[in-house]
Amino acid sequence: MNLSLWLGQKEFKLNLEEKEKNTIQVSLNKKKFQVSVEFLSEKELLLNVAGKVYTIIVDSNSLSHSVFVNGELFKIEKSSALKILKEERAKSGKKDIKTSMPGKIVSVLVNEGDMVKEGQPVLILEAMKMQNEIKSPQMGRITRINFRSSDYVEAGSVLFSME
Repeated sequence: MNLSLWLGQKEFKLNLEEKEKNTIQVSLNKKKFQVSVEFLSEKELLLNVAGKVYTIIVDSNSLSHSVFVNGELFKIEKSSALKILKEERAKSGKKDIKTSMPGKIVSVLVNEGDMVKEGQPVLILEAMKMQNEIKSPQMGRITRINFRSSDYVEAGSVLFSME
């Protein structure tokens, strides 16, 4: 069985091959391990890797796997390659940040060309007598700011653009 796993941006190629009953050859990238497996129940097993024994408990649902290795929890989210690619594309590229409500720009906190962090306030919009920080949805560069302090904006207006 061939699998591709991602940890952050790094891909790991995993191959599982049954060699004999209760023995699996695990290939991770270019390293190979002989692993003996003893199933204690449907969710619990013992692995022996080079003389070291691991107790594994796996609990799965439609979104993730909870894997306990010798009592330590590892959460593994299920994700398709297509979903991962879509998320990466959404993080990068040009974005137009729009307002969902009309209001008045109270303050612009950055300049065009500035680098901003995800969640960093870019401007303050007053709407319905409340001041709202409009934050950057991602790390990137501000390419355009469409309004200045004391400008009025309509709902749906593009406040700023970034890439």
